Amino acid sequence: MKYLLPVILVAALSSRAAVVERIEIEGNSYVSDSLIVRALGLRIGDELNPVVIGTGIRSLYDLEYFQEVAVYSDSISPETVGVLVHILENPIVGEVIFENPGELDEDKARDSLMIFPGQTLSASRVAASEAIIRQLYAEKNRHMATVEARWGEPDSQGRQDITFVCDGGPDIRVGEIIFDGNLAFTDRELRGRMKTRQDSFWRSGKLKEDEFALDAGRIEDHYHQNGYPDARVLGSSREMMEDGRHLRITIDVFEGSFRSFGQVSFSGGASVPDSLLYRASRITGGEHYDIRDLEKTLENVYTLYQDKGYFYAVVEPSVTSGAGDALDISFVITEGERAHIRRIDITGNTRTCDNVIRRELTVYPGDLFQRTALMRSMRNIFYLNYFNDVVPDFRPVAESQDVDLVMQVDEKTTGRAGLGAGYSGSDGMSGYVEYGEENFRGMGQSISAAYQFSKSTQNVQLSFTEPWFMDTPLTLGAQLYRTASNYSEYDRLKTGGSILVGRPIPGLDYVRASIRYSLEKVDVYNVTSDSTSYYYDLLDTDWPRWESSVRYSFSRDSRDRQNFPGEGSMNSLTMQYAGGPLGGDIGYQKYLLDSQWFVPLWWKFFLTLRARAGYVAGFGGEQPPAYEFFQLGGTGFYGVRGYGENTIAATEGYETVGGRSMLILTAEYRFRIIDQLQLSLFADAGNTWNRWATIDLSDMNRGAGMGVRVEVPMLGILGLDYAYGFDGPDRGWEPHFQIGTSF
Repeated sequence: MKYLLPVILVAALSSRAAVVERIEIEGNSYVSDSLIVRALGLRIGDELNPVVIGTGIRSLYDLEYFQEVAVYSDSISPETVGVLVHILENPIVGEVIFENPGELDEDKARDSLMIFPGQTLSASRVAASEAIIRQLYAEKNRHMATVEARWGEPDSQGRQDITFVCDGGPDIRVGEIIFDGNLAFTDRELRGRMKTRQDSFWRSGKLKEDEFALDAGRIEDHYHQNGYPDARVLGSSREMMEDGRHLRITIDVFEGSFRSFGQVSFSGGASVPDSLLYRASRITGGEHYDIRDLEKTLENVYTLYQDKGYFYAVVEPSVTSGAGDALDISFVITEGERAHIRRIDITGNTRTCDNVIRRELTVYPGDLFQRTALMRSMRNIFYLNYFNDVVPDFRPVAESQDVDLVMQVDEKTTGRAGLGAGYSGSDGMSGYVEYGEENFRGMGQSISAAYQFSKSTQNVQLSFTEPWFMDTPLTLGAQLYRTASNYSEYDRLKTGGSILVGRPIPGLDYVRASIRYSLEKVDVYNVTSDSTSYYYDLLDTDWPRWESSVRYSFSRDSRDRQNFPGEGSMNSLTMQYAGGPLGGDIGYQKYLLDSQWFVPLWWKFFLTLRARAGYVAGFGGEQPPAYEFFQLGGTGFYGVRGYGENTIAATEGYETVGGRSMLILTAEYRFRIIDQLQLSLFADAGNTWNRWATIDLSDMNRGAGMGVRVEVPMLGILGLDYAYGFDGPDRGWEPHFQIGTSF
């Protein structure tokens, strides 16, 4: 039988539906007849239907086995027809070959193409592969590269090698970026908003297509933030410069007219007073139009309504022309129904117990939806420092205005185990061996065992903390320690332990109070034999002695995170009393104040301001031992960088000893490269005095320098500071290596 007409034409010419009597396949070598017939969707005995045939042809193309599919039909009898399916199969890949690859990384190209021997390859996949290779050349600054795919002859298995014939062309950079249509801002100002830069002595001039695509948005943002709401980037063109190695990029912009803010109004909502809405507005009449003020106002208005349970509230800004160049902004509010939280699900926690997360929530099932409570809950969970990220999601409840809240967390490593060594200018070589877990058994408990050593100190410490005893916000903790310290005038050995009880103070946001009782045995030996030394009197004391003390602490911590905070504050007051009614052989009272403030500046830059003050005096008829006096320098709570450990102290007569009062001021300008890496420029100033009344801010030891902090899984935070000390007899640079979180 000879098939002359496409099946659709045959069906169109027929006055009545014909029945398929025969189906034949031709042109296939590796795809079976049965698969083709199944994909076509036509069987013997079916009526000839052009709609079914059209759908079947699309299904055959979707298999990606064929580059051509045609269906023909011819009459067998007045009531029956025969169908012929003619196909041309896609080639089967043998090898993938790159001819003249030049700068092309062939391994990366193969991984990007994902083409394997035995795979069929359509013409569209071949074209897409050529585009991928050109993009890889563009990453190497070969923007004029050409790529052409060529098929080889079939081998005995019917496979064909595919060869990509490449010509990388010259290394091309961005030579000039110019603008057309800009009057309000110069070319230089607009270039400054872009990540794509011109080639120069200090800039590479690389053209990254994805980054250049985002530059259009950055240029538009600059206009929208400075009075031109209608501005947009119309497009760009490129031409080769005379040297044949640089591109001249011309960006066409439409600026529109300069506009300022006019009147602001709110309508449609009744649940939030107008006074609160106007207070939430960041738009000031007469100021130039700034889309950030409009967006911030929208965010604030949504927050006001969502805090009252209007989860589905809609706020639509309507912009109309006012007097002169002013734009009047009217916010039309549709409140909708109030939503309650039906249930709260926790996902993503493979290790941390659900209740450890739930106890940090300030929203509960049955509550009205409140955005500020949700944000506070996210902050509390993230502040645990068990997770890389915390993301809320919502699921509407069928036939209800209520929602289900889903808190999705991404767990991170919370354990610490390691050993290491470091060097400081004052302490020489130092080292540590440590094991710790901040989320022990996934129940939020903290345990640690550590041994730290240097030429002046050896410290062994064991500790355990239960932050929520019996699932109540009561913190219980215990610690055992043994610390040996070697000083120039004496040596000291302290062995003891402590217990801690603490909890948040109801009604005071972010505020906690705690009480720690400590009992330790103190032994002082190798005291100087110089009778003129301030520490010579230690020889007149019978050692060892017992110290019984209690420490009261009050803190308010509103930081957004424990490690590398970017905003909020941390303020604490500690009062410690030893001896007197507490018993023991040693008596003193000590007060410490620590105030830290974190201010976000712009992009990833932050300003940190910190003040530390301290005072120590006698208690219970006893005078404080000399080793409780303040000695500053180095790092830690008493750190003044640029000076060695314990090198800053007060003067008693003709001798330098520890001070009874101290003050340290710190300012740091920080840059967060990523969440786990931070650079800083800092300045410290501190000193000690014999009496609080003699504190003199003009008599401070100043230091300044730069540092780096990195959060390393299983090790914690590592830091290196390099600071210059401006005062004292030994001015100069001092390195400081740190392990831990007290920076």
